[in-house]
Amino acid sequence: MTTVDAAAAAPPPEGAFRKTKWSVVWLLTLTLFSALTVGGLLAPIQEAAKLELSLSDMQLAMIVGTATAIPVAILALPIAWMVDHRTRTHLLVILASCWAVGTVGTAFVQDFYGLFIARFIAGVGAGTAFPVLVSILADVCLPEKRGRVMVLVSMGAWAGAAAAYFVGAGLYGYFEANPLTLFPGMAAWRATHLIVGIGAAVLVLPLFLIREPKRYEVEQTSVAIGPTVRAFWKRRKFLGPLLIGNFAGGLAEGAAALWIGSVLVRQYGQTPAQTGWVGLVILVSGIVGSLIGGFSADAGQKLKMRGGILIPAVIATAISIPASAYPIMPTLMGFGLVLFVLLVGGTIVNLVNSAAIAVLIPNEERAISLAGLKLVATIVGGPITAAIIVMMTGYMDGPNALGLILTWLGVITGIISLIAYWFAMRNAPRPVAETLPEATPVEAV
Repeated sequence: MTTVDAAAAAPPPEGAFRKTKWSVVWLLTLTLFSALTVGGLLAPIQEAAKLELSLSDMQLAMIVGTATAIPVAILALPIAWMVDHRTRTHLLVILASCWAVGTVGTAFVQDFYGLFIARFIAGVGAGTAFPVLVSILADVCLPEKRGRVMVLVSMGAWAGAAAAYFVGAGLYGYFEANPLTLFPGMAAWRATHLIVGIGAAVLVLPLFLIREPKRYEVEQTSVAIGPTVRAFWKRRKFLGPLLIGNFAGGLAEGAAALWIGSVLVRQYGQTPAQTGWVGLVILVSGIVGSLIGGFSADAGQKLKMRGGILIPAVIATAISIPASAYPIMPTLMGFGLVLFVLLVGGTIVNLVNSAAIAVLIPNEERAISLAGLKLVATIVGGPITAAIIVMMTGYMDGPNALGLILTWLGVITGIISLIAYWFAMRNAPRPVAETLPEATPVEAV
């Protein structure tokens, strides 16, 4: 009589053959596109807002940095805990509504305080939605395909960042040339925010169609804080360096995001309406970096070495260090080319970080982990970076002072990030799917 091994005869765990829900992936991509568009909309036209509202450099830094960082600092971890233990789709609708309301409100502010509040409301949504999106995404595709699926979502994010420049500069130029159309008497930068805010509000509607997916790869179902804290402590040698790398990288990325528009105006003689070409650089670098990051992350998983999924992040960080010299290039063409390299590297690093957490961290801890990265990046890339830049400009004079400061900041933080990501790779845990191969999907609460 032939005997059959019981394990071999057992049916595969539920979810082993689940298909990627591409309709949800596309909708999440569109949502992230909307969040990044409104989040970066002020960047190309911030000098116009500064002029009309008579803002100082410090006030402008608070608007573009602190106003969006405060809601992340306060709400990122509580919202992430809700993502890990409650219905994520309802939360996503609320957050998307916040960034739409904040963007529309920006069109009607009258002073620094009004602009700060409007940016704060937009930041509540745009600054905390990413962990929600990635948590849902991880449950609508298999672990070995998450890197590739993240490519599409990452492209949506970078397309949104690019659209902030395309749409922001484009609409600003149109309304500046045609001040009496659509919104007579409204400043060009205000009309731009109103149009984009209305569009963001319309894009909230499809989110009501998403059904809450089942949760896979769940290690423990307790909603208490204690088990989560102990789980993080157990993975401290991996998550600690990852947070440090994100901390240092957030300085350089935040500086670039906050001050590209000002560098172009102050050092290269561009007007806000002429900065739309930066959107093309952002878009192409986002596509290239996403493709490289997604497929290399999946390839890294297949390597028989610890933390192989993080190898692309280590390499990309090393490449990004010399690319930090983009703001001191002698020509506008050189500025654009070196900026492109820097953004490609940053895209790869961010995508690989998210993919690593989606693969290496249990379901109930993913949103908290991603929120930690987002919290660090936002606080560092927002108010801390803004304060550092403003403080250093007080000690450096000349037309190229801002560019020199950004370059030194990028080089120093790049070296710190490189070391941190190397340690994170060396201490990475095994993929959750290997340690919990028969985990039963969990329904949302």
